[in-house]
Amino acid sequence: MGTPRVGWIVILLCAAGCSHAEPFSTQAPDALGPADPSLPRQLTYNLGDDRFPNVTGGSVAFSRYDPARTALGQCVALLPVEGGTLSATFCPPQPSVADTFVSSWLEPSLSPDGTQLAFVWRRSARVSALAAWSYDFVVASTDSPSVPLASQSIPRLLPGDRLVNTGLELTWLTPDRVRFLAAYDSVFKVKGGGAGRFTDTITVPRALMDFDLAAGTIVPVPGGDSLVAYTVADDGTVYVVPDDSARAMLRLGPDGSRTPVGVWPLPVTDIAVSGAVFVAATALDSLYWMDPASGQAGRITLRGTARRLAPAEAGYVVVELERRGGDAFGAPANLWLLGLAVGSVR
Repeated sequence: MGTPRVGWIVILLCAAGCSHAEPFSTQAPDALGPADPSLPRQLTYNLGDDRFPNVTGGSVAFSRYDPARTALGQCVALLPVEGGTLSATFCPPQPSVADTFVSSWLEPSLSPDGTQLAFVWRRSARVSALAAWSYDFVVASTDSPSVPLASQSIPRLLPGDRLVNTGLELTWLTPDRVRFLAAYDSVFKVKGGGAGRFTDTITVPRALMDFDLAAGTIVPVPGGDSLVAYTVADDGTVYVVPDDSARAMLRLGPDGSRTPVGVWPLPVTDIAVSGAVFVAATALDSLYWMDPASGQAGRITLRGTARRLAPAEAGYVVVELERRGGDAFGAPANLWLLGLAVGSVR
């Protein structure tokens, strides 16, 4: 009498286990929103390094170094600008055992339609790197970022025999043109307290340049030479900071003309325009802001050192914030979202 009952149990278990899903398949967890809705808001909590934020629409693209993936360099990650779960991660190809170079994807910028990614592809020696081997400007599909749709080697000489070998702050101007700040990236040795020696890098911005995807060329921007920083406002207006006067905020005209807009209280390292408010980083634990229309200006105290700014929707800015301290190889960074009210942080 027990056999039929066992048979029905087996049948029911088999029926319960039947589905159209692949065996052993898993589903991604639901995307979560920000852990804390208040501002200023920490967007990333990486134990490694999150840098070079760039906002397109509702997404922040940035470079991420994960210390758990030591065989890789920096990957590209996408995150909703309000924070929460990563929406995508793109990593360079895994190096082979015989490969003596490691790839890093830096300075990512998502196209306005979200289908393409522009970034700097750097190849460096895997161990004891004293310099990077190559820097290429790459545009690829987000479906296959390791297969370039267009690429161009960046190293070149500017007038006066000034070398540039990398690009900073990539900005899509049109579907066929990406602007960037050409810079010189160098590696030097730092003496420790004892016999140890460490390497560090210094990057010197030098000139604005455009990558013309259709023509496959990199061309200088009129009036864009000798700059510390630049930003492009929502209306397409370009603002710059010259390297011979790093406190000056200038408007760059299409013909290369430079018109004064305002003066910062300290030399600045990066700028952004968010709505009507101009914001500047000073490599200190403060941001400075100004509203040229009203003449108001002020200072915002941070919980670390601001290295890079990315304008989000009007009244907001994403900040690459270096944590205080760190080890002999530098302080790691995470991303924060700040809301800008006139004279204060929302």
